[in-house]
Amino acid sequence: MSMKKIESNSIQAVSIIRQFDKFFYLLYYHYAAMKYLPIFLIFILVLIGVFAFFGLYEARFFTGNATATQKDFSSDNSYVFISPLRAQANNQEQIRTTVFVLNNQGLGVEGRQILLENSPHLTVSIIQGTTDPYGKAVFDIVSNQAGEYYLEITVDGKKIPQRAHLTFY
Repeated sequence: MSMKKIESNSIQAVSIIRQFDKFFYLLYYHYAAMKYLPIFLIFILVLIGVFAFFGLYEARFFTGNATATQKDFSSDNSYVFISPLRAQANNQEQIRTTVFVLNNQGLGVEGRQILLENSPHLTVSIIQGTTDPYGKAVFDIVSNQAGEYYLEITVDGKKIPQRAHLTFY
């Protein structure tokens, strides 16, 4: 064998050894980093699972539940309140009467006509006689004669059990 061929073979051998050395170097250091790869992937999958679960949970249970799909109202769920509880009987000081018409789910029912059966000594001003999307109707009441009055509330011809108790002094 000639010296040139031996030198060429030894250069090729050194080159191959360097390539193996680079390969094993990369394999060793990448393996050191790659041993944590399965743990990292499991962590990422758990995070994606948690966000997906709660994202779908929220979307499934909180969309569409706030609309009043039922147009029938519940007379037992509907209520009335007044403010103030007492007023002077001078035809000027008003007692605001607010009626809330609700369905069985407790949501307001829109478009219901409210009537107050009153005494001849009371003057009722209709602020909003038909319920809004929250089921609210509003009336102002004045009197020129002192006394206690009980108003019956009728929603589309059906009385609700609660009566408004007004006091004028």
